[in-house]
Amino acid sequence: MNKIALTSFILLLYCVSFGQVVHDTVHYMPLKNYLKDNKKPLTKEDSLKITYIGNDTLIRIDNYKRPKGVSVPYEYKDSIFLNYYIKTAFRIKNDSTDRKSTMKYWKDDIRIFFGDGITKRNRKNFMSFAKNIGSQIDSLNIYEVNSLEKSNYVIYSATDYEYEQKLRKSKTSDFYLYWNKRNQITKCSIKINTETFFNDSLVQSELKKYFVQTLGYFTLLSDFSCESYFSNCYSPEKKLTPLDIELLRYHYSYGICKGTTLETFEENHRHAKEVLKKSNQKMYFFHPSE
Repeated sequence: MNKIALTSFILLLYCVSFGQVVHDTVHYMPLKNYLKDNKKPLTKEDSLKITYIGNDTLIRIDNYKRPKGVSVPYEYKDSIFLNYYIKTAFRIKNDSTDRKSTMKYWKDDIRIFFGDGITKRNRKNFMSFAKNIGSQIDSLNIYEVNSLEKSNYVIYSATDYEYEQKLRKSKTSDFYLYWNKRNQITKCSIKINTETFFNDSLVQSELKKYFVQTLGYFTLLSDFSCESYFSNCYSPEKKLTPLDIELLRYHYSYGICKGTTLETFEENHRHAKEVLKKSNQKMYFFHPSE
């Protein structure tokens, strides 16, 4: 991070455990987080370290050493875009009040293995589509591998060996995802029913639909135009729309915290927009090295 002038505050949201404010060498964190972490009453000395920025009550943290990582500027989005994003990334229905639902994303490279039932033509078509997406998203790397052991993403047909036992009873095409405690997707399988999808065009359309959906465990919506891969309506003319790409870029942008609940996501945006509006200060998200 560049050297900070003494008269300037930079708000830094720590994407793992807490939010903090940096003022040259002086560090603050929200008082409620401090009390939660320390689990003891404030002392008289502690009370002298309290300050206020907007509606936030902060406490100074002495001798703070920030872990290794990277700070990325907050990426502002308007309410219309965020409404689309929240519905699909957090799988929120119109009447839902669930604020504990989480967004899922890939941290590791996506390493794709194909079963024998997927033809070379369909493999080539799919990889061209997948690499096109990867080329437009900085933190998403996608490539094919030649062995199951090296893969974390398997695409196969109903006539192949059953690579995913969770899909063994599936009568239709489907996918199955695994993720860890950080809501990072670690494994995916797509199974295609080649009796229902009996030609290359149908197989290719189905694979592309599932691939976009499994880049974040996105739910498909009626809010999007039918040609969009985020739309739940059928169309043989699906394509990556500008909004599709914007949603994927945002999902993998480090200008937001990843793997959070909807409640945390909305709180971070509220906090960031409030700071920008009231003090016009810079806003960063800090992502520690893993």
